[in-house]
Amino acid sequence: MSGLMLECAVRSHVGRVRANNEDAVFASPRMAAVADGVGGSAAGEVASRLVINALEHLDKCRLEGTVEDALQAAIARGNDTIAFIADQRPAMTGMSTTLTAIALDESGYVLANVGDSRTYLLRDGELRRLTRDDTLVQLLIDSNDLTPAQAREHPQRSVVLEALDGDPQRTPTVTTLTARLGDRLLLCSDGLSDMVSDDDIAVALLLPSRDACADELIELALHAGGRDNVSAIVADVTQRDDPSSAWG
Repeated sequence: MSGLMLECAVRSHVGRVRANNEDAVFASPRMAAVADGVGGSAAGEVASRLVINALEHLDKCRLEGTVEDALQAAIARGNDTIAFIADQRPAMTGMSTTLTAIALDESGYVLANVGDSRTYLLRDGELRRLTRDDTLVQLLIDSNDLTPAQAREHPQRSVVLEALDGDPQRTPTVTTLTARLGDRLLLCSDGLSDMVSDDDIAVALLLPSRDACADELIELALHAGGRDNVSAIVADVTQRDDPSSAWG
């Protein structure tokens, strides 16, 4: 995997209903991430930006250990910063954010996820969701009390059970898997996945151009109502031709 990198198309839209965009995004040849300030929480846009800032800082650093350890540590620093800012500014107490982030290391993907932002993988024309939502409706699906179709219309579909809110016990689920040349990844906020079915996402991801694909995904969410901020990063796994795009 030492010869692979990410080439990304990044889009973020406020949506048709919201007054401000609480999503924050970041992409580089090594890493991509989407954070979504939890709706209804104080200063959600601040929380999402603080975590993304921590990942941007990681992207500029020389690693002294594994990518997995570095990714977890960066997320923890972002979470600690949320706690610090909330402590200094009482009006921001309760702010929190979801996060889905993927880093490409020498052996494959390192994926970190908390909340209901998602990462998908399109490989050989087949779409696979790599993350599990930390939500009430996902628990109901897991217990067979709700079907995925019913979950899309459930009145409590936006209830997030885990998010980065400054509590040191809030940690993402971290998984690893093999990367392959030609993979296409999608990282998105729930403003996309709540509005657009996985089948329609799969069709859009088959578009040859990642820029056209990212544009189409945003348009699909807006056409479906655009009730929330919507962000999407379409990342193609390509051959690395610049040594500087590797981790230091």
